[in-house]
Amino acid sequence: MGLFDRDYMRGGGNSAVPPRSNNDWRSMFWLLVGINAFTFIFLTMSHSQFHYGLALAGDAPWFLQLFQLVTAAFMHASITHILFNMYGLYLFGNLVGPHLGGKKFLALYLISAVAGNLAFLLFNYGKPTMIVGASGAVFGMMIAAACLEPERRFVMLFLPMLPLKTVTMVIGYAVIEVLLQFSDPNDGISHLAHLGGLAGGYLYIKCLFRNTLPWDPLRHRLRPGEERPFHEPPHAAAGDPERPVTGTELDALLDKVSRFGINSLSEYELARLRKAREQMRGK
Repeated sequence: MGLFDRDYMRGGGNSAVPPRSNNDWRSMFWLLVGINAFTFIFLTMSHSQFHYGLALAGDAPWFLQLFQLVTAAFMHASITHILFNMYGLYLFGNLVGPHLGGKKFLALYLISAVAGNLAFLLFNYGKPTMIVGASGAVFGMMIAAACLEPERRFVMLFLPMLPLKTVTMVIGYAVIEVLLQFSDPNDGISHLAHLGGLAGGYLYIKCLFRNTLPWDPLRHRLRPGEERPFHEPPHAAAGDPERPVTGTELDALLDKVSRFGINSLSEYELARLRKAREQMRGK
């Protein structure tokens, strides 16, 4: 297959996981926001006893905990708590939703939330403590955004002059959560739920997109007989980008673009791709 026979060389998007054309995920997003707002206003603010039955309690009977693993993901402790979580859901949902559609967007929310709550329960089973919040779901959305849109940049409130890539931000958050869990596990924040949400969101997105993810934190771990995706050789940066491009090298470059998107190429690889295009035009 030649350079200009590939779909992504004839125009259009350059993502290895093209977004869906429908916007049904937006309806699901607003439904989730509505449920969270309803439970906060009518259960939490009214101090309803029913609220405590929906929160995930470490010392509750196991048959109640099965439901609480889900219901706790729609409960919040304060106005600040729900506002931050819904903002996070909006921020990362805008990146993830177009790739998933409504039903898979909901599945990502629930799987990440349950995974986060389950991580909390595993370490607090039988203890008189409880957890509420959609933080696990938000962290699942966050890792999904990093896997699907790794090159997007964010400007953090506490670092206004330093825009961060989605990947950098997620890795930073994960490291911070681990450090906080071990340094101050009783600070009133369930860092275990955050880490569980990251794990659940990653596993779901990995099952959906498999090896087509533009960024995969575990891609370097290969199974026996599995081929390693094309990466720039260690000596490539020192090579001459103007030397002729071989057919084998061109196929490797195009396959990388096909699987991971044009943004996955290094400056050297982009130069080699331009050189191949010049060769085919007879320059």
